[in-house]
Amino acid sequence: MNTIREYIEQMFKGVPMNDETTQLKADILANLEDKYLALKEGGATEHEAIGVVIAEFGDIDELLEEFGVSRVNKKVTAQYTTMSSEDLARFVEAKARMGLNVGLGVLACLSGIAGLLLLLAFQGMIPGALYLGLLLMVTLAVIGIGLFIIEGMKAKDFKPFYSPFIIMPTDKEWIQDDQDNYKRSFIFSIVAGVSLCIMSLTPVLMGALTPMIPVLVGVGFMLILIGTGIIFFTYSGNVWSAYGIILTNGKYIESIEIEAAKDERNKKVNYILEEIYWPIIVVIYLVFSFLQGAWAWSWIIFILAGALESTIKSLAGNWEN
Repeated sequence: MNTIREYIEQMFKGVPMNDETTQLKADILANLEDKYLALKEGGATEHEAIGVVIAEFGDIDELLEEFGVSRVNKKVTAQYTTMSSEDLARFVEAKARMGLNVGLGVLACLSGIAGLLLLLAFQGMIPGALYLGLLLMVTLAVIGIGLFIIEGMKAKDFKPFYSPFIIMPTDKEWIQDDQDNYKRSFIFSIVAGVSLCIMSLTPVLMGALTPMIPVLVGVGFMLILIGTGIIFFTYSGNVWSAYGIILTNGKYIESIEIEAAKDERNKKVNYILEEIYWPIIVVIYLVFSFLQGAWAWSWIIFILAGALESTIKSLAGNWEN
């Protein structure tokens, strides 16, 4: 069944999707699946049934001509990747899992340091507390770094999503709906993460101002609370980012060449700003501050440079139009 769906997706690659063509696609898929099930019930194997269904399908271009629909330039569909709804859902899930694992990696590293501090706080009662603490810190650091490396390697599989790709209008609509529905969860996660980071100061203050908690214990719990808050940031941020990447880089097939050219020009502008403009600003800041001895207020240069950067981007956008 999945093979038939993939075949239909491939056949409709390059076909402008509207209400009519979407319904046509659904009808064709339903008919082929019915025929596949009938063949299976008649005793055909899975491969035989799929082979017969595909062989009898015929030429889709002739069918499209009957409906007055023509494919978009095949060079366009060959140059840019077409993402199916399954690809989009898998990307969102992968980004969510990446955010969770990165957050857990940060928590593991901070928990290792917290464990060392907690053991040092009670080293008078725990023999070899320092060595146990160092062993715990190194072990958790290895786990955390391992999670970073694994997710970094997985990220390469989703490189096509970071460049313009073809997306069907119906897919873009449900991605936008999913992002809108996720907005409340995203806001909750950010509030929860900020709250945990603020609350992390409580054990430190209790340790510093009262004898109830040793200072090292307070710092240890602070690190754990911060790490927990970071999980909220990385998980929700990655999910929100996934929706944003799809909506930004996913282009309708009719306009992808224009949109891709515009994105390429934006990349060139950003490259100039990041690789040339800002290094020059840093040099100006250092030279001016050193010669004038104005370190106390010369940081204003960066504020002015940021405003100028926005102007440059705005002008670049107008030139494109």
